[in-house]
Amino acid sequence: MSTPFDRQAPCPNCSAPMTFRFAGAGAQVCKHCNFVVARKDRGLVAVGRMADLVDIPSPLVVGATGRWANDPFVVEGRVQMDRAGAPGAPWQEVFIAFPASGRWCWVASAQGRWYALSEVPTPAGLLPLEALRPGQMLSLAGHGTFTVAEVGRRRVIAGEGELPDVPEPGAVTGFADIGAEGGRFGTIDFGSGREPPKLYLGSQIDPASFRLDSGAPLEAASAEVAAVSCPSCGGNLPLVASATAERVVCRYCGMTSDLERGVLRALRPAPRPPIAPYVPLGAEGQLRGARVICIGFLVRGCTVDGERFRWREYLLYAGPSLGYVWLTEEDGAWSFVTTIPPGEAQVQGTVVLHRGTAYGLKQSVSASMEHVVGEFYWKVEIGETVRAAEYTGPAGKISVETAPTEVTVSFVAPIGRDEVARAFNLPPPAAPPLLSGASSSSAQTVVIVLLVLLFVLLSILGDCDGGGGGYVSPGTFGGGK
Repeated sequence: MSTPFDRQAPCPNCSAPMTFRFAGAGAQVCKHCNFVVARKDRGLVAVGRMADLVDIPSPLVVGATGRWANDPFVVEGRVQMDRAGAPGAPWQEVFIAFPASGRWCWVASAQGRWYALSEVPTPAGLLPLEALRPGQMLSLAGHGTFTVAEVGRRRVIAGEGELPDVPEPGAVTGFADIGAEGGRFGTIDFGSGREPPKLYLGSQIDPASFRLDSGAPLEAASAEVAAVSCPSCGGNLPLVASATAERVVCRYCGMTSDLERGVLRALRPAPRPPIAPYVPLGAEGQLRGARVICIGFLVRGCTVDGERFRWREYLLYAGPSLGYVWLTEEDGAWSFVTTIPPGEAQVQGTVVLHRGTAYGLKQSVSASMEHVVGEFYWKVEIGETVRAAEYTGPAGKISVETAPTEVTVSFVAPIGRDEVARAFNLPPPAAPPLLSGASSSSAQTVVIVLLVLLFVLLSILGDCDGGGGGYVSPGTFGGGK
């Protein structure tokens, strides 16, 4: 006999009373003992205990009510997950039910964007997880064509309230995030492999379309800065985006640490960057209409035909609404870099199509990390390498960086040195030297040509002096008249 959702039943683990409010709920996290309790045909079954929730601030708390597109909703539950094999800052997904229609969806935010996903029928012939690769085009019958953005494995670590499915705490499950044009987004949940995969599709949403009865906005107006201490030198390290930060490299001693539940866990020291960042860590400014804070600095490089090229990158946090943006500098040329949502740019051979514009392949290199300091939203490592392809077009450049488990597509727009200086109230950056760390082949060519010309000139002078009949006086090059 099934357990009615509209009356109480005892928790099979602690016997505390439980009430299922949502008819479609498959499980509930007991508020007394934190056990996941599944609804079965013959009653309630205890599945396993959840860990304590990580403090991820959000107005979408369990029990909150409001309207979305004039449809009343109630927040029934939430789960927190992290990546299996590389635990870091967890992300949070909120389960929302619409009592009037009986429908439900998951709502989550990432990199300043909000998404809503609902389960849809899984098409036949879906490729297995092992056959999917980042950047791959995936045709889903009845749903269109998507680009695979990330392939990985995750685990549920914490949760509360009612949930549509039965999560097994700590169990590792496979997933693939996919995206398409028009802000469409999705996730293929492969589970543990013992059950058929599930497909969730939806789109990017405008957080302003949510109206909470509490009157609270869906997202915070600005970032809340937290402070942690370096476990090596004790230095005070402000965290600008503590909810998503995963790794911190101390600006004072170079110790690399993982951020775990608000505390830094020391890993290993990292070599200090050979130069100080032009935009200091912690510097605030107004850039392209947004308030930004510089939170990270890194040096990357690539080798082409035996020659090493290097450039510098600055990670900026633009608040919960916009997320992360980048500034890059190479040989005095600056760029402003913003991430393109998954699927909004399609790689087709040597061309990338983005918003009706074609960008042609300029170069593809293996880019590796040489130096890093600051706060980062992934587990950054010295030596980590990606395949970086650059495509050029009339509006700027498209950058496609492919790692083993994910692909990142960005738009690269030129920005003047003076604009960068004004944004952070800094003196204009110095012009690059003729040779900037063996990163400019054109500069090296100029030097070689000048040396050759000097050698020829000295040879001519030597011949003139030796013959006694030259037309060039030694005083001409010595300042004499």
